[in-house]
Amino acid sequence: MSKTLGNVVDPIDTIQEFGTDALRFTLALGTAGQDLNLSTERLSSNKAFTNKLWNAGKFVLQNLPNQDDASAWETVLAYKFDREESLVQLPLPECWVVSKLHLLIDMATASYDKFFFGDIGRETYDFFWGDFADWYIEASKARLYSSKGDSVASVAQAVLLYVFENILKLLHPFMPFVTEELWQALPQRKEALMVSPWPQTSLPRHANSIKKFENLQALIRAVRNARAEYSVDPGKRISASIVASEEVIQYVSKEKEVLALLSRLDVHNVRFTNIPPGDAEQSVHLVSGEGLEAYLPLTDMIDISAEVERLSKRLSKMQTEYDGLRARLSSPKEMKRDVAKQNHVNC
Repeated sequence: MSKTLGNVVDPIDTIQEFGTDALRFTLALGTAGQDLNLSTERLSSNKAFTNKLWNAGKFVLQNLPNQDDASAWETVLAYKFDREESLVQLPLPECWVVSKLHLLIDMATASYDKFFFGDIGRETYDFFWGDFADWYIEASKARLYSSKGDSVASVAQAVLLYVFENILKLLHPFMPFVTEELWQALPQRKEALMVSPWPQTSLPRHANSIKKFENLQALIRAVRNARAEYSVDPGKRISASIVASEEVIQYVSKEKEVLALLSRLDVHNVRFTNIPPGDAEQSVHLVSGEGLEAYLPLTDMIDISAEVERLSKRLSKMQTEYDGLRARLSSPKEMKRDVAKQNHVNC
């Protein structure tokens, strides 16, 4: 920015348009010692990040037990994540997101000691949006809204609360206002976020669970891509046969509801086997992850009558174009022009 060029940005105007936290976060993401291109695109992106954080907070708050339900809160708060033996007892998505959080806390703490603020901001941004919001929150709905009752929902509630409150702690130096507001809205907060203890480091993480969930993610992405490629209606639930080794089936089948929810599969028609299904030749075959395959029946992927109608219209259009071109090439005028061109070439 230069006063001579007249391109100075007034921070007060920027705050009014994008918010204080978005401006602070944008400035903090810059690399120390280098010029920062303070573009409106970056500010808009970080304003959207602030809104995403707020909406995630609303989701967490709406899905926690009522504050006067002492029994439910006792169950939620009984979950501890600071011991290896308690971590491995968690279901796969919960173990994955908690392990990733513990890795992030160690990285952020080390980076703060070295004043690498931009690295902390970017890593926390990616974890919150890419892992927590896009994946874990969506996966948690399979437990929160399960017909199996509160015993299934409690583990998701405990992990949502634990991960979200630690995200707020990591982001607080960058975005003090929105994080403090969300922190105060969480139940049983006795002190301000500003004076709360920093997250504990060197907490347990389970590398094998991270690898397993990434394998499940690859399968979900493959099914989503196939649905998009075949233009399957977003609301339509389809069948699937998942082919894998017994070891892989053992952990993937436990997350059948999560797989069905995130891939839009019919949970009652998801089968796990170690050999291809009998209708494999009439299915879309997907290979994803490590030792995971999926077969999606074409009858679910394609509306046969609609596809026949579409292809018939396309064939009719192409036939009309072909007949028109053939008629033009067969006309006496076109034939004389071709003879004239040939004679010119021969000369």
